[in-house]
Amino acid sequence: MGEIKSTLDLVLEKTRNLTLSEEEKRDLVREELDKKIRGIANRYLDNLLPASRIKEELETMESSGPDLPSKLFTKHLLAHFDLDVDASAILPALKEVVGFDTAPLETLQKEYRADKEMARRSFGEDALSALKERGVSGSAVVPNLDGIPEWVQYQGELSKRYRERIEGLKNT
Repeated sequence: MGEIKSTLDLVLEKTRNLTLSEEEKRDLVREELDKKIRGIANRYLDNLLPASRIKEELETMESSGPDLPSKLFTKHLLAHFDLDVDASAILPALKEVVGFDTAPLETLQKEYRADKEMARRSFGEDALSALKERGVSGSAVVPNLDGIPEWVQYQGELSKRYRERIEGLKNT
């Protein structure tokens, strides 16, 4: 009776002569580098790694390009940049570690917040007027903007518009 082969034996037998192309090898190396840098960015953002150590860790990484680790680190930090949240952890790291000019980001965040606040006031006034027409009024009446579909849609569009501008900064 013949030998029964395991699935692993069959797979190894069929893939024995397969090799990776140079391009596939480069892609695997880049993916591995990207994972390591994402880990560094996440440890920094979780306050587990001081900013002073980031540059050292990035410099010790082998890569196909001299500034690839810095570019990947910038990409990961910008992905975490939230226009609605204080960016006091992200901006200094971008500036000090990779030499990224953060002034445009700070300006974008201020513009976004001003646009959002102006829209919030406008939507709030409209909501109060609508409530008043329905007989609901008084000093304690505060409209719930999150319950207004138009406000939610506007917020999404505003955020998307500014996110696209941030993406444009990544490429400069």
